Amino acid sequence: MACCAALALLLGLVRGTWFRVFPGRRPAEPGFAPPARRSADGTTPAAPATTGRRRTARPAIAGSLLLGTAYGAAAYALAIAVLRATPVVRTLDGPWAARDVALVVLAVAALVAGLSRRGPASRPALLLGAGAAWTELGLVDMHLLGLFELRVAALPLDLLLHGSGPLLLVLAARRLTLSRPTTEASPT
Repeated sequence: MACCAALALLLGLVRGTWFRVFPGRRPAEPGFAPPARRSADGTTPAAPATTGRRRTARPAIAGSLLLGTAYGAAAYALAIAVLRATPVVRTLDGPWAARDVALVVLAVAALVAGLSRRGPASRPALLLGAGAAWTELGLVDMHLLGLFELRVAALPLDLLLHGSGPLLLVLAARRLTLSRPTTEASPT
């Protein structure tokens, strides 16, 4: 019974996050028809009543994800450049030049594509893009290409290096589940 409750909670969190990221895909909620209204003399129908609330502009999710990817790639490149200058990291032979060119191309392409999207930035999407970029670049550099290894305090520094991206992803997921759709009162 506890596993069913845990599964229901997990599905509810995933569903809530999904509809916050894609608000247009939320199914219509069942409800009652609005009350009938007519003018005082009974001849012409009155204007429909307004609720006094309207939605603000939707944030550009894709643009924010791309901007977050650009920021995450740039932050990761800067962190690795600083780490390489210290005796903590042992730099190995590998395709550093090709990796640096690919990183610059990725960051610039994501930045240009992200800035071309219109709409306000979504902070959770920025965090999501940065966390995903940091995580993937760290795994590719250290484990796939084998470009460097940590000499001193390998486990804590490895956790710091590889844990920064997932930490940003968790913060983004938390922010997505806690945020509410923004509404504001319309001027009357």
